[in-house]
Amino acid sequence: MIKFEFTTLPDGKEYFYMNIDRAQLRTTGHKALSDFLGKLHTLKSLGDFGQAEEWFNTYSTLDDEMRKVKDLVELHRKPRRLELQPNLFNADSDVEYRDYAESFEGIIQSYCERFEGDFLQDVYDEWKGKADQFRYK
Repeated sequence: MIKFEFTTLPDGKEYFYMNIDRAQLRTTGHKALSDFLGKLHTLKSLGDFGQAEEWFNTYSTLDDEMRKVKDLVELHRKPRRLELQPNLFNADSDVEYRDYAESFEGIIQSYCERFEGDFLQDVYDEWKGKADQFRYK
């Protein structure tokens, strides 16, 4: 149903293509996924840790082909995207659009400018008062 083709790109990096037989998705694929989710639901409902662990270990073991796929996916992984929102400000009857650097500093600056005033101090004071509850020792 799924076949992997490994190749080397012109720049020298290894890559793979995954081919799926779409004709089997609604038949064989649907049945396999249905059986898998049914077994998962049964094990969760029963709370049978021993059998669930054995079942999980069966599905989480990688053969040589899947290990190569996993290694190539990790090799080509892109950095996690930062969710950064710009702000709009009312400035002398004109709207000002303000964008920020795509970094953690930009995210913090965006929040600080969006929630000006005592709000940030209140949130900080609340966090400071309960910070020991949120830290691992």
